[in-house]
Amino acid sequence: MRTEYTKQELNRLDTIEQAWDGDELKIQESDYKVWLSHPENRAYNGDYTIEVLVNGKWEQSNHSF
Repeated sequence: MRTEYTKQELNRLDTIEQAWDGDELKIQESDYKVWLSHPENRAYNGDYTIEVLVNGKWEQSNHSF
């Protein structure tokens, strides 16, 4: 599982889904997701968020480019 991405990498990927707050789901596996943060959300969520399924619960970590 990768935890570091560049802005260019995530921007090149198709958006799978858009969240209610504008964040864009870029990578989705059965136990792993990567969300590109909407510019207005970066102060709170960082540049992108990684979600990992651990014991049936999604755990998030925020990352910056």
